[in-house]
Amino acid sequence: MSGGCGRLTDTHCHLNHSDFDPDCEGVIERARQAGVERIIVAGFDLPSSRRALQLALANEVLQAALGIHPEAAHEWTDAVRDELIALAQSAGSNVAAWGEVGLDYHWESVPRDIQHRVFSDQIEVANSLNLPLVVHCRDAYSDVLDILCRYTLARAVLHCFTGNLDEAQRAVQSGYYLGVGGIATFKKNDALRDVIKQTPIDRILLETDSPYLAPQARRGKRNEPAYTALIADAIAPVVGLDIDELARVTSENASRLFGPV
Repeated sequence: MSGGCGRLTDTHCHLNHSDFDPDCEGVIERARQAGVERIIVAGFDLPSSRRALQLALANEVLQAALGIHPEAAHEWTDAVRDELIALAQSAGSNVAAWGEVGLDYHWESVPRDIQHRVFSDQIEVANSLNLPLVVHCRDAYSDVLDILCRYTLARAVLHCFTGNLDEAQRAVQSGYYLGVGGIATFKKNDALRDVIKQTPIDRILLETDSPYLAPQARRGKRNEPAYTALIADAIAPVVGLDIDELARVTSENASRLFGPV
């Protein structure tokens, strides 16, 4: 694995997932050794949001994002909203964003109208707290972008971006960032790499989405933030930068979106 380039940022992972319970501290240390200096831990329901913040409060490398994933949209209630807002307001810079939130049409486990309502509600919460939005989108780019465009929302990332060039351009023209992770390294994903190549580098963020979607070099294994370096290795030639420059630029992008470390 490449390491030591420094300034890498994993803008989306789930160290709050039970897969990391046995060795979370070791995972964080491996990330440090691989040059990952900042890690955003994203919530996906209320317990995972609490856990994300607990981890962020315990380790200066970590920050939390709080929110309800579309597949957990049935859990969105006034009480859940109020608790998450209170956590965000009490935690200061330990909370970097609101998310992950959005739409997921792959499984259709939650009716679309409920997903739309909960997504819109959480956009309003993020705006009220002046927090950037971490957006989950699966098979729903048109609707996600339509909903986002109803709001004055300058700061958002479409995490784990897998859309086409038109969708990428629409997102970038709206001022949003694209999260690039392990999927972009898969051997048969030339189409996504072509989209990344045509996207302005100042709109690209690196992420792992660990424990999911490990990059090609570790495919089939548990993903972890240290593998941000493997993603950078694979993406650097696509965008025409060396790994050190890519690390610098994408971390600066993260600082613009989430604020300085």
